Order: sequence, then structure tokens, then C-alpha cells
Amino acid sequence: MFAIPSLKDSVERARTAFRSYLPGSDAWIWPNNINPTAKVFGGIEHLLFGFADYIQKQKFALTADSENLDLHGEELGLARRPAAPASGSIAITTTDALAVTAGAVLTRSDGAQYLATAGGAIGAACTLRVSVIAAANGTASNAVANTALDLTSGFSGPGLDAATAAVDSGGIAGGLDVEDDETFRARILFRKRNPPHGGSAADYVMWASSVTGVTRVFVERLFNGPGTVRVFTLMDDLYPDGIPQPADIARVAAYLDTVQPAGALVTVAAPVAMPVTIAIGGLQPFTTDVQEAIKIELAAAFRFNSRVAGSDAAISTMPYLASPASFSRSWIWQAIANADGEARSRVDAPATDVALSPGQIATLGGVTFSAA
Repeated sequence: MFAIPSLKDSVERARTAFRSYLPGSDAWIWPNNINPTAKVFGGIEHLLFGFADYIQKQKFALTADSENLDLHGEELGLARRPAAPASGSIAITTTDALAVTAGAVLTRSDGAQYLATAGGAIGAACTLRVSVIAAANGTASNAVANTALDLTSGFSGPGLDAATAAVDSGGIAGGLDVEDDETFRARILFRKRNPPHGGSAADYVMWASSVTGVTRVFVERLFNGPGTVRVFTLMDDLYPDGIPQPADIARVAAYLDTVQPAGALVTVAAPVAMPVTIAIGGLQPFTTDVQEAIKIELAAAFRFNSRVAGSDAAISTMPYLASPASFSRSWIWQAIANADGEARSRVDAPATDVALSPGQIATLGGVTFSAA
């Protein structure tokens, strides 16, 4: 492997070259003009080596930077998944008549704004629910239930002064940032390693992954006879358990309909969550910080190790197939042991590996702790 010399090494090499090719000169003796000249030549050489090293990295999607990663994607017809605004509904409580116009603006305490997608009106004291969409794209536009909002503009009526607004029980969700470098890089590398093959399982993974919000895809071939394919998608950045909503499934199905082979009978489905309740005993030290660290590690373990079970054949080189699966109890042990500050513990539940039926995926359920 070629090692790029340091700037100091390049300068020393230039000094040595002057001594060899210019008899009587000595770049180590001061004052003379050989020493600064050697520094200039050494600096130029180091700069060229650095640029060559940069070019070398940009040749490969594995090491390319953000700008050149986009070019690698363009060569394959892939683009970053775009940002998306959050949407949901808000509840407006008023003591008198109130009218809401389409496009009315509500503002969160940090300045994030939401626009009413349709107008509405009530004639007396009541709670009015209005659908809204964030004014800006990104995950920052998501909001949990009961987040207070100010009625900024587009509202009128005698009940306006006393009216209050808050995010409805379903929250405001769906806001996504532009696809990050590493996620996009993973899709490019998957495409390079799995060239299109007329509707292979990998093709469905590639197609479904291009839909905004999709983070994981599992494919079940011949799930209901010849020509049938079932595609399971997960949206881990949108929902705590990753399980997509019906509207999300419809988006994926609509896109697959434009790219799937003619004659293929494709079903897009959301996996069925199988919550795994975890009981941890003998925890030492028994502190809130350690418990929170364990929960974080468990959430990461479920995202990394959980897979959708199915009736397809298990093939080691095709981990995206929905084949018979279970969630190993050892993964839970490992996640707990990885938690920062954890010194000792045991897993009281589950007592065995968690078996999964076709279409199910293990998700993190309740977690309880005991010092005994």
C-alpha cells in the first residue's frame, strides 16, 4: 500500500535532493536560499499527493464525499430521497364561534409553523380538529401530542381570543430530512452489488427503498403461488416501531406499480409488530442513567437485528428475504451488556427466543428493571 509522505518528509526529501544534485550546497546551513526552496518544492509535492489521494477516493462510491456520491448515484439512475414535511391534525378548543380558513398559520414555541390544509368553522364552544402540514420540510417539523401552538393568522370569530390549540393525540409526523450520505451510499452499493434482474427479490428491495421514508425492505417470493411477491417495508425514522401506516403502504404500492414486471402479482404490506416485553433483574448499579442507557441499546438491537418472518427460503447471501425467523434472547443479553455503566444484570424475560409467524417482526415492548 502506498503511503503518502508527510509534509516534513517531502521537505526533507527535497533538501536531500539539492545536496545530491547541486554539489557544494547544503540546505541545512543557514542562511542560504536552498532551505526555503526545498520547503516550497516539498509543499508542492505534498499538495499534489493530497489531491491525488482525494481523486482516488472519489472514484469509488465506498469512499466518495457527498458531492461526488451524488454523481455515482446519477450514473445508476439513483437520487437522494427528498425531504418531506410533517403532517397531522391539531385540536382547537374555544368557548365561542370560530372560523378557520385554508392556509391558516399556527406557530410552535420554537418558530416552526403549520398550515391548515382545509378550512372549518364552529358556532359554539367546542373542540375543532383541523388537518395541518408543516410549512418547512424536515424532521424538526415533527411534533408530539399535546404540543401547544399559537393561532397566528387565518382565524376569526368571537372565540378567537380565548381559543387554544395543541397537537392532536396522533401527533404531527412524517417530516423527513434529505437522505444522508451513509444511507444513500448503502443504496448505491446495494445497487452495484445487485444489478437489475427483471424483477428479482433484490430489485424489489431497490425499488421500495427509493420511496421517501422507507428504511428497510423484506421480500417474500411465491408467498401465494407462482408470480406472487409480497413486499414488507419499514419506516424506522418515522415511527417508533418502524411499522408504516396504510397511507405509507399505498405510496409504496403506487410506486412499485410503475416499475414491477408485467404480470407480477405484488402485494405491499406492513409487518405485524410482535412487541417483546423485557424484564431485567439484578441490575447493578440500579440507577436511572443505566436504565436509560440500556433502553437505548435495546432499541438499537431491535432495529439492527429484527427481521420480518416469512415462508421464503433462507439464503445467507440474501438477508432481505422474509424467511422463517425468531428474535434471539442472546441479542437482548448483548445489548444490555453494551449499555454504558451496566456492571451486572440478568434477563428474566423473555425466557427463550421469541418465535415469529409469517409477516411478523419483533419490536421493543415494555422494559422493567429490578435490583433483586
